[in-house]
Amino acid sequence: MGAIISQAEGGPALGDLAETAPMHRIEGRNATKADVLFYEIDGSRVAVKTYAPRGFFIRHTLGRWLIRREARAYEEGSGVDGLPAFLGRQGSFALATEWVDAEPLSSHQDEALDPEIFDRLAGILDELHGRGVALADLHHRDVLLSANGDLYVIDLATAWVLGKRPWPLRRLLFERFCESDRVNLARMRARFTGGDVEAAVASVSPAAAVWHRRGRRVKGLLDRLRGKRR
Repeated sequence: MGAIISQAEGGPALGDLAETAPMHRIEGRNATKADVLFYEIDGSRVAVKTYAPRGFFIRHTLGRWLIRREARAYEEGSGVDGLPAFLGRQGSFALATEWVDAEPLSSHQDEALDPEIFDRLAGILDELHGRGVALADLHHRDVLLSANGDLYVIDLATAWVLGKRPWPLRRLLFERFCESDRVNLARMRARFTGGDVEAAVASVSPAAAVWHRRGRRVKGLLDRLRGKRR
């Protein structure tokens, strides 16, 4: 994976992990997704997201670009409660974060969750938005819940960072992505607490409801083209 490019102050000394066997590995869902490797180093638990196993083209284009933008999003969101600590980049195709012992909300699909969980998630999003970071593609696989109720947001690969002096178009897109985060939060809240998804989305804003309906129609069309049953 290569040597560390940057590393958080006070974090574990990761060194070169190429010769270290991970304790656990989650393989990417397809040829464009990163693998996630889990290590225990000097008593610290570390998760490494890496595109190194991907093919040359994906690794040097999508992988390099996504790792760079995700690292920037973690840096801008540093210190936000609910965001795993960023430990630095590991070469051009990987980055390291704190390994949190928690399961994604997707593993709780048959359960009714406490609405307070989503109040806390809203607080995490508000803090990230205040730092100029919009997740842009918040998904229940990217929200982790620990056994003792701690909540975390991971996977900032598609996050949109506003920047210090944004042009008007960039600010407009940032606001749109922030609204997308709020819509996805509303959908998750309804889905996991037994609420009405359409009503939840409409509560965000009338414009959000319109965008949601359009998105669902497009997704339905794509699913039919792929032969996927709804």
